Order: sequence, then structure tokens, then C-alpha cells
Amino acid sequence: MGLEEEHYSRDDVRVEIAEFSRGRWAAVYCSQSQEGKPTFKRYVEGGRPLTISTPSEVWKTFEKFRELHPRAFYATALTYRKLESKFDVMDLENAIACTPTWDIDNEPSMWEATVRVAELIVEELRLHGVSESVYLKWSGRGCHVHLHEGAVSPELVSKMGALNVAYAVVEYICLKVAGRVSELAMRSGASSLRVENKIDPQRLFTCPLSLHRKLDVVCVCFKPEEIHEFHPDWTRSTGFRHNPRWREYVPGEADGLVRRAYETVGGYPRPYRPRRRKHPPLDRQILRWLRSSG
Repeated sequence: MGLEEEHYSRDDVRVEIAEFSRGRWAAVYCSQSQEGKPTFKRYVEGGRPLTISTPSEVWKTFEKFRELHPRAFYATALTYRKLESKFDVMDLENAIACTPTWDIDNEPSMWEATVRVAELIVEELRLHGVSESVYLKWSGRGCHVHLHEGAVSPELVSKMGALNVAYAVVEYICLKVAGRVSELAMRSGASSLRVENKIDPQRLFTCPLSLHRKLDVVCVCFKPEEIHEFHPDWTRSTGFRHNPRWREYVPGEADGLVRRAYETVGGYPRPYRPRRRKHPPLDRQILRWLRSSG
């Protein structure tokens, strides 16, 4: 039994992937295609978007793509009312929420500096009244700070738009911590250290407890109070440490922050309208993004 089959046959792994993927457009990174190259599977029969809602569907999806060597599970930042056709994922009015996420980019060897930046973001969120709905995720090469989408009330999302809410919150906090991040980068000698706002209509996140697409490590979550304890050893494929409390949130906890952020920086800056294709297919764009992000 290979690492992938052994890992995805675990009940706890399938539960976490299903919980995160529910309501999102799912994706599976496969290390091989008929041409012998990596491929990204995002659709199933009839051109329907791939969805995963239950633990059993995680295994069924693994089996469906077994010949392509499925390696990692992803899901979109956006959650949707329905996912029945390719048009549903193009319609932003079909989106009901979006997960605000701060992408901390750095060299893996400088992981301690990455953790310190995560602390800065978590502290800034706390100062804005947001703490219970925050979790962190380490996928092997870096850290994401997530704000659970449920911390923003549906009424506010309906008024402002899911993509606008997530973009505004992430950008606002990025601006608040930018000076301290630059200072930390200089002090620690981490020249590539930065925090980025990568919220866009096609954004994907690695699912909790998915394997990394290249490294033999697991994407693990932890809560802010565990930051001081974190070590990359938590991500080892054997004996990983993961906190399932990433799913906890306080409804409306982030509403005040969202209003302030939206008033300060506005919403998503680029209009998104389905158009005649002028760029490579989405799957190829995602593969290109994955390669560039390590």
C-alpha cells in the first residue's frame, strides 16, 4: 500500500477533507496523466464541477482518479449555493461566502520567522475583536492564517458580496501589519518573507489533512493559542499533529472588522465576468500557479 492510499484510507483524514470541501468546488492534484505529466481534476461526468460533501466521497474520488495517482485535495476559497454546472462557478452571485486568508510566503528553512508573522496577524485580528474564529494551517512549505467564513454574518455578505468581504478584510490587515513584517524580515534576514492577499474568484486552498502535492507531509491546522508550540514536525505524514477545532467560529464575530475594512480599502478591485477565453484553461492556470508558489 502506497503512502497516498494508506493516508486517504484513514477515517480522520476523510472527515477533515469532507468538512472543509463541503459547499466548495473541489480539486484533486494527480501526479500523472496519460501524457505522464501532473494533472488537475476539477470536473466529473457531464462537465459538472467536482464536489465532495461526505467522508465516503473522499475515498470515491480517490478511487475515481486512482490511475492518475491522486496526491492532494484542494477546495475553493468561495462556497456556493449550488454546484451543478460549470456556469455555477462563474457566477459570483451564486457564492455565499469566501474564506479570508493571509498567505505568508517565505523560505521553508526560515519557518520561525513565518510563525512570528502569523503571530502579528493573529494579534491584529484580536485587536479588532476577532479571535475565536481564527485558525492557522501549515501545508509543508508555508503558513496560511484563516478567518472562518462563518464569522461574517450572511446578511453582511449578501449586502457586500462574498468576494468583496474576503478581499477587503485580508487587504486591511495586510496594510496594518506591513511595516512590522518588513522590519521582522530585515531583522531575521528573511529577504523573501512577505504577506500576500491572494483572494480571487479562482483561489484554491489545500484541504486540512491533505498530503502536500510534492512533499511527504500533511496539511495540519492549529489554533492561535498553539502558535508558540508549533514545529514543522507536526506535519510529518506519520505522527502528524492536527487540531480539528479549525471548524469553530463565532457567528458575526468579524462583522465590525468587515465594515471597517470595506470602508477603508473597498472590495475586490477587478471585475470578474465570464468572457470568451483569451487565456489558457483554468486547470493549466492553476498548475502554473502551484508551480510558482512552491
